Amino acid sequence: METKFLVSLMFLQAIINGVNLLRPPDQHGSKCSKNGDLNSNVLLKSRDVALDELYKSFRLPFTGAQRSNNGGIWAHALCPPKEKMEECRECVKDTIDFLKKDCPKQKEGATWSIFPHLYCMVRYADHPNQGNLAEWAWVQFNAPPGPVNATAGELEKAWNNLANTIMEKATGVKNLERYGYGSVLYGPHPENLYGTMHCAPNISDMICKKCLSDGIKQLNECCCKSRKQSGRTFSVNCAVWYSHAKITPDTLPTISAP
Repeated sequence: METKFLVSLMFLQAIINGVNLLRPPDQHGSKCSKNGDLNSNVLLKSRDVALDELYKSFRLPFTGAQRSNNGGIWAHALCPPKEKMEECRECVKDTIDFLKKDCPKQKEGATWSIFPHLYCMVRYADHPNQGNLAEWAWVQFNAPPGPVNATAGELEKAWNNLANTIMEKATGVKNLERYGYGSVLYGPHPENLYGTMHCAPNISDMICKKCLSDGIKQLNECCCKSRKQSGRTFSVNCAVWYSHAKITPDTLPTISAP
């Protein structure tokens, strides 16, 4: 009884002290621009303030995306809107630390962090145009080892079927979160394939759809053809992810494979 009380007390004290209760991310990746540096202490300070304000802005109501600006530096964050706001906030906090370390003075930078059931992205730039990083800021994360039971053709067909359905949800007119998820049963020994897609809310419909389409193709090339357990690819404009382990909320619709 005394041990349980001490553990509970330590947990409560961690919350009071603002300690990150998420363990470090499984993987993180950064992309830094090559179009010059923030060449003054004033701009670097503005970058740091914008990122700090971005973290502080994660409050209810939570829509999965936040932005801030300070002294000509714009900062953005993206996190699945169906996840707990507190966990996304801590993910963003960790990601900001990685971003500052990996892109110490570049004019633009973006970092993604991956947890088993959660991802988030933080980016900053010396301009407000969210789409400018899209050409160079794709990051793919390594999949767990070991092939799936199905053939490459079966996995690719199931993924394309699932991806098209999820993309319709994520780009729907009434979907202000621009987020979609789902699952499909497929293969000779039926198993679940899960997927999720997410677009940044402040880009055009055309950019969102193109980003998701590009992400779907990337996962076909990198992962389906190699029969990988999961595939994850991210840009500053969108996130595309499939997995054979559940990565999405409990209330998940299942789609029948054709």
